[in-house]
Amino acid sequence: MKKQKRQLKKLQKPQRKNNELGNIVKCRPPGNRVPTPGEAEACLPYLRNQVHLIKSKIIVCLGATAAKYIIDENIRITRDRGQWMERKGYWILETYHPAALLRDESKKRPAWDDFKKIRAKLDEMG
Repeated sequence: MKKQKRQLKKLQKPQRKNNELGNIVKCRPPGNRVPTPGEAEACLPYLRNQVHLIKSKIIVCLGATAAKYIIDENIRITRDRGQWMERKGYWILETYHPAALLRDESKKRPAWDDFKKIRAKLDEMG
Protein backbone atom coordinates (compact mmCIF):
# COMPACT_ATOMS: atom_id res chain seq x y z
CA MET A 1 0.00 0.00 0.00
CA LYS A 2 2.82 2.44 0.82
CA LYS A 3 4.43 1.70 -2.53
CA GLN A 4 1.16 2.52 -4.32
CA LYS A 5 0.89 5.83 -2.47
CA ARG A 6 4.47 6.73 -3.41
CA GLN A 7 3.78 5.87 -7.04
CA LEU A 8 0.62 7.98 -7.12
CA LYS A 9 2.49 10.93 -5.60
CA LYS A 10 4.93 10.76 -8.52
CA LEU A 11 2.02 11.58 -10.82
CA GLN A 12 0.85 14.57 -8.81
CA LYS A 13 1.99 18.14 -9.16
CA PRO A 14 1.62 20.19 -5.98
CA GLN A 15 0.30 23.26 -7.81
CA ARG A 16 -2.72 21.37 -9.18
CA LYS A 17 -5.97 22.64 -7.75
CA ASN A 18 -9.61 21.68 -8.09
CA ASN A 19 -9.04 18.01 -7.46
CA GLU A 20 -12.14 16.48 -5.98
CA LEU A 21 -13.21 13.00 -5.04
CA GLY A 22 -16.87 12.21 -5.55
CA ASN A 23 -18.98 9.12 -5.20
CA ILE A 24 -22.05 7.82 -6.99
CA VAL A 25 -23.93 7.62 -3.69
CA LYS A 26 -23.47 10.07 -0.85
CA CYS A 27 -23.81 7.46 1.90
CA ARG A 28 -22.45 3.93 2.16
CA PRO A 29 -25.08 1.27 1.46
CA PRO A 30 -25.60 -1.29 4.25
CA GLY A 31 -22.88 -3.95 4.30
CA ASN A 32 -20.86 -1.88 1.80
CA ARG A 33 -22.87 -3.48 -1.01
CA VAL A 34 -23.12 -2.07 -4.53
CA PRO A 35 -25.72 0.72 -4.63
CA THR A 36 -29.12 -0.13 -6.06
CA PRO A 37 -30.17 1.70 -9.23
CA GLY A 38 -32.65 3.73 -7.16
CA GLU A 39 -29.96 4.80 -4.69
CA ALA A 40 -27.61 5.79 -7.50
CA GLU A 41 -30.28 7.71 -9.43
CA ALA A 42 -31.30 9.58 -6.27
CA CYS A 43 -27.71 10.75 -5.68
CA LEU A 44 -26.53 11.45 -9.24
CA PRO A 45 -27.92 15.02 -9.35
CA TYR A 46 -25.69 15.88 -6.37
CA LEU A 47 -22.63 14.43 -8.10
CA ARG A 48 -23.42 16.27 -11.33
CA ASN A 49 -23.76 19.52 -9.40
CA GLN A 50 -20.45 18.85 -7.64
CA VAL A 51 -18.70 18.34 -10.99
CA HIS A 52 -20.27 21.51 -12.36
CA LEU A 53 -19.36 23.63 -9.32
CA ILE A 54 -15.69 22.67 -9.32
CA LYS A 55 -15.51 23.01 -13.11
CA SER A 56 -14.03 19.58 -13.65
CA LYS A 57 -12.23 18.96 -16.90
CA ILE A 58 -11.41 15.32 -16.25
CA ILE A 59 -13.54 12.66 -14.62
CA VAL A 60 -11.92 9.38 -13.60
CA CYS A 61 -14.36 6.59 -12.87
CA LEU A 62 -12.85 4.27 -10.28
CA GLY A 63 -14.56 0.93 -10.73
CA ALA A 64 -17.59 -0.59 -12.38
CA THR A 65 -20.25 1.25 -10.37
CA ALA A 66 -18.90 4.68 -11.24
CA ALA A 67 -18.39 3.74 -14.90
CA LYS A 68 -21.87 2.22 -15.14
CA TYR A 69 -23.64 5.39 -14.00
CA ILE A 70 -21.35 7.96 -15.60
CA ILE A 71 -20.42 6.32 -18.90
CA ASP A 72 -22.67 3.42 -19.88
CA GLU A 73 -24.60 0.74 -18.03
CA ASN A 74 -23.07 -1.94 -20.27
CA ILE A 75 -19.45 -0.96 -19.68
CA ARG A 76 -17.00 -3.65 -18.61
CA ILE A 77 -13.98 -2.35 -16.72
CA THR A 78 -11.61 -5.14 -17.76
CA ARG A 79 -12.53 -4.71 -21.42
CA ASP A 80 -13.03 -0.94 -21.61
CA ARG A 81 -10.71 0.64 -19.03
CA GLY A 82 -8.04 3.11 -20.01
CA GLN A 83 -9.86 4.60 -23.01
CA TRP A 84 -10.51 8.33 -23.06
CA MET A 85 -13.87 9.64 -24.15
CA GLU A 86 -15.07 13.21 -24.37
CA ARG A 87 -18.63 13.94 -23.36
CA LYS A 88 -20.28 17.33 -22.81
CA GLY A 89 -16.90 19.04 -22.45
CA TYR A 90 -15.50 16.53 -19.94
CA TRP A 91 -12.72 14.04 -20.57
CA ILE A 92 -13.67 10.73 -18.95
CA LEU A 93 -11.53 7.68 -18.27
CA GLU A 94 -12.42 4.55 -16.34
CA THR A 95 -10.04 2.33 -14.43
CA TYR A 96 -10.06 -0.20 -11.64
CA HIS A 97 -11.36 0.64 -8.18
CA PRO A 98 -8.56 0.70 -5.57
CA ALA A 99 -10.19 -2.24 -3.74
CA ALA A 100 -9.84 -4.33 -6.92
CA LEU A 101 -6.10 -3.63 -6.92
CA LEU A 102 -5.85 -4.95 -3.39
CA ARG A 103 -7.70 -8.13 -4.35
CA ASP A 104 -5.90 -8.78 -7.63
CA GLU A 105 -2.22 -7.87 -8.07
CA SER A 106 -2.42 -8.36 -11.86
CA LYS A 107 -4.59 -5.23 -12.16
CA LYS A 108 -1.95 -2.93 -10.67
CA ARG A 109 0.12 -2.47 -13.85
CA PRO A 110 -2.87 -1.64 -16.07
CA ALA A 111 -4.17 0.79 -13.42
CA TRP A 112 -0.74 2.43 -13.22
CA ASP A 113 -0.79 2.82 -17.00
CA ASP A 114 -4.22 4.47 -16.72
CA PHE A 115 -2.94 6.93 -14.12
CA LYS A 116 -0.05 7.82 -16.42
CA LYS A 117 -2.65 8.59 -19.10
CA ILE A 118 -4.39 10.91 -16.64
CA ARG A 119 -1.12 12.71 -15.92
CA ALA A 120 -0.47 13.04 -19.66
CA LYS A 121 -3.97 14.43 -20.28
CA LEU A 122 -3.53 16.98 -17.47
CA ASP A 123 -0.20 18.06 -18.98
CA GLU A 124 -1.78 18.27 -22.45
CA MET A 125 -4.60 20.46 -21.12
CA GLY A 126 -2.15 22.80 -19.43
